[in-house]
Amino acid sequence: MIRQLKKLHKWVGLLIGIQVLLWLLSGLMISLLDPEKVSGKQWASTAAVDFPPLEPIIILEPYELPAELLQDALSIKLFNRHGKAFYLVTRADGKTLVDATDASIIVTERDAAEQLARKDFSGDGEIVSTETGMAPDRETRGSHGAYWRVNFSDASNTSIYISVSTGEILERRNSFWRIRDFFWMLHIMDYPGRENFNNPLIITVALIAIWLGISGFVLLFGSFSRSDFSFLSVLKKREYVVITLIDPAATKPQQLRLRKGSNLFLSLATHDVSLASICGGGGECGKCRVQFEMADLPGPNDSELGLIPKKMWERGYRLACQHEADKNLTLHLPKGTLVS
Repeated sequence: MIRQLKKLHKWVGLLIGIQVLLWLLSGLMISLLDPEKVSGKQWASTAAVDFPPLEPIIILEPYELPAELLQDALSIKLFNRHGKAFYLVTRADGKTLVDATDASIIVTERDAAEQLARKDFSGDGEIVSTETGMAPDRETRGSHGAYWRVNFSDASNTSIYISVSTGEILERRNSFWRIRDFFWMLHIMDYPGRENFNNPLIITVALIAIWLGISGFVLLFGSFSRSDFSFLSVLKKREYVVITLIDPAATKPQQLRLRKGSNLFLSLATHDVSLASICGGGGECGKCRVQFEMADLPGPNDSELGLIPKKMWERGYRLACQHEADKNLTLHLPKGTLVS
């Protein structure tokens, strides 16, 4: 059971670890980017726009506007632009600009959009291209309806989005915003929309990360042995046991005095008895096999059941890294177990 949990924890940890690294990297990048540059407001013109006063004219009442505009209208606002009166009709599907004198729908043409963009942009650079599109898209996620995208030749590749129906500035985008948007996508794991922080993918990964932490704690707790708390021995009298090693290649048995409760694999290594191992005593490679006397034979654990053939553990073979020197023991060292 523990062996399978270790394997699952290792591979899940690798996958989740990649996402955790992306979370840290994206969070760092987002925090390093200047919010003012990301918003593009530092290049937005602050000059006040003075429109000439309205000339004495007869304007339509709101209820005289076309019925299709008034249907489901959320708000109707009268305002002055360039000395002319307009109604701005806001509906759930977007906004419409209407001439307040004859109810004609106003459409912002390319030239007008470029003029509005030049007035709004105070940075260095000239207009290099103007194109149309339909919001919402990747850079106009908070808007609706047709737009003009006016691109400038400044170092930040600024683009100003202007509504075709109202002439309003919808968005100001630049390289800083696009870099931030990319890392925000990685951070919240909303790859299609880049907006939903509560999307199913990030919730799933977060739950797996919680499981990873809990399973890691379980494995960590299970990996402790009494030898790990040997520093507490200063509070009590030290006890020792005698371990007798029988090596078929040696002329006589070797006796070692080890601290009681210490890990066999680690304690033997401190006495220059190095047992074969690839995992460093982690109970995963099965190389540090020793044979106990049947009278002293401890039961096999999950790691040993998976790494030692049944016939061998029935004859007393165990992994030194999985047992402690808890009493006087005689251990037989199979051929190839010792590392010179």
